[in-house]
Amino acid sequence: MAIFSSSHRHVRVRPLAGSLLAAICILARQPPTSATGASAHAVRAAADPSCAVSELKKNETGGMVVPSPDGKRYLVNKEDAKGVAQIYLGSVGSAELTCLTCTQQLHGPKPNRFKMQPHWHPDGKWIVLAAERDEYSPPPVLGWSRKYVEGQLQNGLWTNMYAVSPDGLRWHQLTDFKTGPSGTPNGYTGPAFTRDGKRAVWSQAVDGNILRYWPFGRWEMILADFDGAADVPRFTNLRNITPRGMNWNEPGTFGDNTHLLLSVSAEKDAQGMDQLVLNVDTGELRNLTQSPTVWDEHGKFSPDSQRILFMSAYPYRRDPNASKAISIRTEFMLMNSDGSALTQLTHFREPGYPEYSKKGGIAASFEWSLDGRSASLARLFFPDYEYWTVRFAGPCGNRAAP
Repeated sequence: MAIFSSSHRHVRVRPLAGSLLAAICILARQPPTSATGASAHAVRAAADPSCAVSELKKNETGGMVVPSPDGKRYLVNKEDAKGVAQIYLGSVGSAELTCLTCTQQLHGPKPNRFKMQPHWHPDGKWIVLAAERDEYSPPPVLGWSRKYVEGQLQNGLWTNMYAVSPDGLRWHQLTDFKTGPSGTPNGYTGPAFTRDGKRAVWSQAVDGNILRYWPFGRWEMILADFDGAADVPRFTNLRNITPRGMNWNEPGTFGDNTHLLLSVSAEKDAQGMDQLVLNVDTGELRNLTQSPTVWDEHGKFSPDSQRILFMSAYPYRRDPNASKAISIRTEFMLMNSDGSALTQLTHFREPGYPEYSKKGGIAASFEWSLDGRSASLARLFFPDYEYWTVRFAGPCGNRAAP
C-alpha cells in the first residue's frame, strides 16, 4: 500500500517481498491502541478441517520464501550484510542460498541498489523483480532518512521492473519509470501473471496528489502481453484496465487466465479497501469482502484457486483507527474464493497468544506453498520485517496435493 507526500508526490511504504502496504506504520512499532469495545473476531475454527492452523512459528530464513513453479527451488528476499535488500536462490532440501543480485551483471541493477517483489514467471525461466533506480527524487527532510527511502522503495516507488534468468546471468529491464509530472509512472507493484504466463498485470504510481486522491495518490492498472519465448523477454500491447473510480489499486494473483484478485478502493478515503475479483477481459467486478471502511489488502489465490489468504483489520473493525495508516492493526485472514468461511489465522495484536508482541507490528504480505499446506508470512515493524510460517492441518490451499 502506498502513502504519498502531498507536496512531493512520493509514496510511502511496502514490504520486501512484494505487494504490502503500507503504512506510515511508525506507530506499528508501539503497543496496540485500545479498541472502542471488545475486539470482534472472525470465526476461529476453519470451516474445512484441512485449513485448521496446526502450527505457527517464526521462520529462520530471514526473508519471504517464494517457491518456483516446479517446486524444486525457491527465492528469498532479504538484506545482505550491508543492509541492502537482495534476491537469493535456494534449492528445496538445502539451506544454502546463492545471491542473484549481489554482483554486477550486464544490463542488471547495481549491487548497492535495493531489489524487491520477486515473482517467478509460470514457466520458471524468468524471475521478475523490482530494483531501485539510479536516479530519483526523494522529498526534502523526509528523504534525508534512508529508512524513509527504504520504506518507499518497499512500496514500489522509485523502482523499475527487471527480468533475470534463474542463474542470475541474463538481465533485461522491462520498464523505464522516472520522476516527472502527473501521469508519469514512478514505480509499480506486481506483476501478477496469468496461470499460463501469457499476460501480466501491474499497478503503477502516476499521481501523488493526495489532496485529490486521498491518501495514496492515483495508480493505474496495466494489462500487457508477455513474450518470454526468446532470449529477450518483453511486455507488449500495454493497456490501462483500471476499474472506474478505483484510483487506489493493487494486483494480487490470477486464479486462472482471466480472473484477477485485487486490493482496491472506490472510496474517497482509500484506507477502506476491499478484495475484488476482476475479469480482465470483460471488466466485470465481484466484491468478496464488502467492507469499505476496513483495511483489506494483499489477497492471493491459493494454488488450487479455492482459497484466498489476505491481511485485514477486520478483527478490529469496531475501532476505526485500526484501518488508518498511522495506527493500523491487521491480521492474516483466510476465506473461500467466493468470500465465505472467513477465518482469522494470526493474533499478532492480541495479548495471550504466542505470536503477540508488545512492539506491535502488523500482518503484511505472504506467499503460499505449492502444496497449499503452509504459507510464509511477513510481519511489519516499519520498515523492518519479521517472518513466520503458518502450517495447516491438511492441503488447505491445494486439494489436488497428496
